[in-house]
Amino acid sequence: MPQKAAAIAIPLEPTPLSLSVGVGRCTPMREQPAHGDIELNFVYSGALRYFIGGRFVELAAGALGVFWGAFPHQIVEAEPKTELMHARVPLVTLLRWRLPSTFVRRVLSGEVLLDTRTASWDAELTRRWLVDQTSADPASLRACELEVEARLRRLSAKRQQRAASRSPEHKARRQVEAVTAFLARNYQDDISTADIGRAVTLHPNYAMTLFRRECGMSIWQYLIRLRLSQAQLMLLTTDKTVLAIALESGFGSLARFYAAFTRECAISPGEFRKRAAL
Repeated sequence: MPQKAAAIAIPLEPTPLSLSVGVGRCTPMREQPAHGDIELNFVYSGALRYFIGGRFVELAAGALGVFWGAFPHQIVEAEPKTELMHARVPLVTLLRWRLPSTFVRRVLSGEVLLDTRTASWDAELTRRWLVDQTSADPASLRACELEVEARLRRLSAKRQQRAASRSPEHKARRQVEAVTAFLARNYQDDISTADIGRAVTLHPNYAMTLFRRECGMSIWQYLIRLRLSQAQLMLLTTDKTVLAIALESGFGSLARFYAAFTRECAISPGEFRKRAAL
């Protein structure tokens, strides 16, 4: 039977300044990590179910998934002995690679891009990335970065399929996805539990309990991180003032934006923008 996740609140993971790669056994997350990087996941064995970008998505053995880690995401179920590769590409690096604009827009809009028919050498290639990343050889590190870029280019050139949830019949998960769809449309507004309940025709208390039970995080944790993902994107891709970004991402005031950003990202918005420009 797949293991299910429990919930615990932690801050966002710090964003590395360069490509990072890891391989290991996959278990349901007791945390809800979020970060500003593009994440690649390759499943060597087993299968897992993500809650990401407001939807439930499954990755089976041999599948490659790509998404932007700034959106709230969590592994909610995993088969025993599932083994996973996870690579993180800084957003500024992705933008520097100048991949096809359609591909970049889809990733930054919160879509999970899947390749379920990967080449036989993908497993060996992704394991090689880990070897290269743990070396101190600049040539190996550069080769790894070029290979990750090339793999994303191949994915962008491939006819894409949308990441599909395999449980649309599951009433509770359909209700959760209705909540996240409402938040995605209205995150810039001042939202109350009554607004959410009314939009999805659920009692507000039930909606809050259901969301935490199915996703391992509260609606407010999800909403804050959704707003932060939009703020991070604007900090990196526009010259808007921090105040304008605070208001456009739904925080209502500069003070609330700074408090949420520094609490969750362990860095100020200005420093985040400055580091990305280096």
